Amino acid sequence: MDNVLDLGTPGPSGNENDTYVSNDIIYKVNNLLNSGSILRLFDKVRMHNTIFPDTFYQFHAFTGFDGRTIMPILKQDLVKNAKPTPQIAIDTYMAAIGFNRNNSVGHYSNGSYLVWDVIPRNVLVDRDGDIFVVDAEIKRI
Repeated sequence: MDNVLDLGTPGPSGNENDTYVSNDIIYKVNNLLNSGSILRLFDKVRMHNTIFPDTFYQFHAFTGFDGRTIMPILKQDLVKNAKPTPQIAIDTYMAAIGFNRNNSVGHYSNGSYLVWDVIPRNVLVDRDGDIFVVDAEIKRI
């Protein structure tokens, strides 16, 4: 953890990740609060990579505090020149890749997966109109 700033410039952080940006990569230091375990996190990453291959994650390393915590570091290509995607465009995109909108905003399913938290702060659109889901919660149905 002493060398975490070597990953890059600190970026936006959320409930489960601190981010660091270096050139074309964003590193996410995951504290396991949402997933609860490394195995569940890696399973979620595998599902993300299956559903959203344009924003696939790769495992980079482990960090943590000696004798107290372990935190996986994931890396993802940085989506440049992008902004949050309007929810209506997210709904259209998710329908195009085979997901039905559930009763709550940002919640979708396709018979195999339940995907949620697919909202503007987690979905980016670049200047060409391409949509990138950079973070979502996922579970197998």
